Amino acid sequence: MATKTSPIKLESNRGARFHNVMHAKFHQTQYDLIAKTDLAKINVTPDMLKEWKDAIEVEVEINKQAQASVTTNEMLAKDRERDEALINLFGIIRAQLYSHVEVVRKAAAKLAVELKPYFGIRKEINENETGLIRGLEKDATRLTSELAVLGLNDVMQHLHIVNEEYEQMVVSRRSAGDALKLPDSRVARQNSERIFEAICQCIQASYLISPVDADRKLIADLVTSLNHVSADFRYTHAQSQAQKAAAKKRKDNGDDNPKKPSDPKKPGDDGKKPDDGKKPGDGKKPGEGKKPEDPKKPEGDTPKPGREEDPGEDQV
Repeated sequence: MATKTSPIKLESNRGARFHNVMHAKFHQTQYDLIAKTDLAKINVTPDMLKEWKDAIEVEVEINKQAQASVTTNEMLAKDRERDEALINLFGIIRAQLYSHVEVVRKAAAKLAVELKPYFGIRKEINENETGLIRGLEKDATRLTSELAVLGLNDVMQHLHIVNEEYEQMVVSRRSAGDALKLPDSRVARQNSERIFEAICQCIQASYLISPVDADRKLIADLVTSLNHVSADFRYTHAQSQAQKAAAKKRKDNGDDNPKKPSDPKKPGDDGKKPDDGKKPGDGKKPGEGKKPEDPKKPEGDTPKPGREEDPGEDQV
């Protein structure tokens, strides 16, 4: 248990890694806890609290503009276009790894190795995806012959167009935000974090300097609540990141596995074999009742090649 000279510790997390909506919600939740506390006992002035509130409201407004603008809806549609282009590109490369034409198979194999770092980039944050596609295009300049062999030049051209159109939409939306005189989201986030940090220091110092046990308990309880909020948001953020990573891993590894589980079920053909278990050869061709005797005779050699060819052709 803390003594009068032992400090209390507020979690250092200020939500820096959270996405914009989660970041604003985190600060609003912490603000609500502190705002209902006796500010004099934690040495936080009303002006400090108002400055923090204003900073949070700027974040909320930025998020509203981002979600509500027509440009954003168009951007989502354009992002789907480039995602589909990426799916098409890598899907063709994967498929042609099994081509019966050697030059095609070799070209696909080289593309698969050289472009492997870009597999799954459509799962990245949209702004990051833009840069990664540009990186893919740059690396692809060394693979023009392989792309031509697989007929992917048109796909690459389409990917370039939709990616640049998406980036232009980002610029337009940013300009619209400038017209509203809203700061960049990074600046807004930093403002909230700066003020919250100062308030946290006031709270921790108040615990040490307060001569009243009841006030110290009030502060300790407040700190516990603030830390619980931080822990809850960190957990939610970690879960979200883990789910994204798991989805990416399933995407990377799942293409080969789904087909294999279905094959074992097809031995449902075994259901037929038990019926034929008494006479494996006879069950398949009832009209060959006389042929069980053939194995004893040299004449049996003539029909067997025909029987062996049929199963082989079925497998191909």
